[in-house]
Amino acid sequence: MKKGLLLAAMVFVSAIVLCLSVFSPAASKTDAVKTVQNEKSGVVTVADMSKSDVDTTAVLKARFLNMLNHNFVYDTTFDSIEDMVNSSMPALLDFADEENDSFIAENYVADYIFDMYGIEDIDFGGINESFEKRDGYVYIIPRGFTKYSHKITAVTYNEDGSYTVESKVSSSSHDGVDLVNNCTTLFVPNAQSAFGFSIIYSNLGGASAAI
Repeated sequence: MKKGLLLAAMVFVSAIVLCLSVFSPAASKTDAVKTVQNEKSGVVTVADMSKSDVDTTAVLKARFLNMLNHNFVYDTTFDSIEDMVNSSMPALLDFADEENDSFIAENYVADYIFDMYGIEDIDFGGINESFEKRDGYVYIIPRGFTKYSHKITAVTYNEDGSYTVESKVSSSSHDGVDLVNNCTTLFVPNAQSAFGFSIIYSNLGGASAAI
């Protein structure tokens, strides 16, 4: 009888331990990346990482690269919401109104600006005031634009939870001038964004002619 009670108790305790291990919170992706930072610089490196660490870093890099390749806002363009909206139009041309492709619905613009840059409550009444108006829509100013293609060279985890991403970016402008730039972009976590992050700034520098 005592042996039966002891066995039952052991099974009960084992079940509790198993449940606790199953339902204990998993480490977040950010926590996983923290563990693979170079202690001096904070730069993510592949050396000495476990497979799961490498996989986590690869997921973050893919997410950052996706955002970078959808970004058309650089340097001082971040200083003006009107400039940000107008610079973002190339990413939204597929959503232009079917009846009049000179306009795009405000909700598409608002969603994109929030997902990419974390900015809410845009006063669309103050956007492109000197151009043609249509209720609930933003006028697309006719102009050429530059295409950008990034290649990430380094990802740095910062103490405040943000990430600084260095990249090489190839740009091709509407007038046929191709350049290669260094680019530094700051990403902050944004749980409400479709991307999971917001771009706070993206600065170009060190341009050279593409070969």
